[in-house]
Amino acid sequence: MTTAGTDKETGSRAEDEETAESRPFRLARLRRRPHWWGVAGIALLTTVLQGALGIEQYRNFWVGAYDLAIFDQGIRGYADFGMPVSAVKDVHDAAQVIPGYGHAFSLLGDHFSPILALLAPLFWIWNNPVVLLIAQAALFGAAVPSIWLFTRRALRRIAPERTAVFAAYGVAFAYGISWPLQMASQAGFHEVGFFTLLSAIMIERYQAGKLRTATLAALALLLVKEDTGYVVAAFGILLLVTRQINGVPLAREALRRYRLTGGALVVGGVAVAYAVENWWLPAFGGQRGYYWYYGQLGSNLPSALWKIVSDPVYAYHLATEPGVKVHTFLLLVWPLLFCCLLSPLSLTAVPLLAERAFSSKSEHWNLDQHYNAFLAAILFMAAVDGVVRLRRLAPVVRARWFPRMRRPGPGFSKRFVQVWIAGILVSALVMVVQAPMPLRQIFSTGPWESGPYVTAQNAAVAKVLGGMGSNGGCVEADNDIAPHLVSRADVLMLDAVPHGCPWVVLQTATVSYPFSGPAGEQARAQWLVAHGYQLVFSSNEVFVYHRPTALPNQ
Repeated sequence: MTTAGTDKETGSRAEDEETAESRPFRLARLRRRPHWWGVAGIALLTTVLQGALGIEQYRNFWVGAYDLAIFDQGIRGYADFGMPVSAVKDVHDAAQVIPGYGHAFSLLGDHFSPILALLAPLFWIWNNPVVLLIAQAALFGAAVPSIWLFTRRALRRIAPERTAVFAAYGVAFAYGISWPLQMASQAGFHEVGFFTLLSAIMIERYQAGKLRTATLAALALLLVKEDTGYVVAAFGILLLVTRQINGVPLAREALRRYRLTGGALVVGGVAVAYAVENWWLPAFGGQRGYYWYYGQLGSNLPSALWKIVSDPVYAYHLATEPGVKVHTFLLLVWPLLFCCLLSPLSLTAVPLLAERAFSSKSEHWNLDQHYNAFLAAILFMAAVDGVVRLRRLAPVVRARWFPRMRRPGPGFSKRFVQVWIAGILVSALVMVVQAPMPLRQIFSTGPWESGPYVTAQNAAVAKVLGGMGSNGGCVEADNDIAPHLVSRADVLMLDAVPHGCPWVVLQTATVSYPFSGPAGEQARAQWLVAHGYQLVFSSNEVFVYHRPTALPNQ
């Protein structure tokens, strides 16, 4: 469906570059390409911006033990050549552990994310949870080359090479500052960085016609989280319906390989997800069905799917109420000018969207969590593919519905892409400066200055660590303060149940999970005093209590 004018504009040079890009990745070859430094610069900029946002949140005690301290403890276990055990999960979420389970609770019983072991060497370099925030930002940045390559390859089918390159830089930049990445950086560290990178590689290699590499990336996604098996299955469906790559029909033998691979991924993805959720997690102490948030649809996945199919009206209301679900969905697609909805690549996002839309957990609907970042690379690349399809559909629509309309000139495709990328960039910038998006905070001095409350929290941390000495010790700490202690102490998260640690840090200035208000932490303070703890630090509603070891019966 490519017009003759477009074919002349792209020419043999584009075909040669297409062949070169389809070859296996070589760093030396990339260095010889003229855009290596530009792409690396945007990747680095993404890393710096998202990393700075994460560090700024950490410095202000806005990143909690849920989930930074949990990941820190677990990955630190890998670094010590042991199991990824988290004392925070083991103690605070005791209801998640199978009754009678005789070992410390491993993160492998919480979520299936063995890929996190790849980050263990970072703790040999720097013993600080901030290293995880930087690593996540670097993973976000590492997806930039795939997004850039995908965009240039797609857009030069409808526009001149120079325009396609310019648009590729624009899309990569817009991705790097996109609001889903902002929210993920604000929320601390999660496994989402690996998913973003691997999903970008998977789709870009699929577009390049490199089925083997795309399949390997899809298989690697299975190591990110237990539910990514459904994303892999959706990618398998995409392979099943694929008839052509970059406008070139697949040969019969290639078509057969795509069908076989797609079928294997569909079956294998669902099978792995089922096996992990029903066998692997319980084997490591996790309760089967602990994360099942779909009781309104049924007690398990088959019953939920049947309810959706048999009662679509009920399913529609469940997926769109409350209205924040629709609001979140619109915020995902309108900055991309809705073009992602025109691409079959969006099939790979359907499991993640459905998983959240039907969930009874409000965090799955809201903006201020990391869940939206799982969709970032997929939707950006789908939007690029969608705008190509939209442009190629225009002559068909004109010929069928507007036959008397004058045919656009040879420069129309160039202007079409330029207008689209301008819209993408404006939308991305709007989502930076608009509240409640957090990235704009790093450009002002206020969040980087330590106010009295932050100073008090830092002083409390210093008091505990100084009192413990180099041997460390056990401390129950407020959710916001715990990550600042986890590298040098055995940290439990402060909750309503006393756990007997000699050190306790709490604050009553703000509401901190799992307490619903300052009254809960005040009650804990009264219990501590009544049971032999002494107040050894107090400043700006931040308190440190210590129990002398010489107390009897302790």
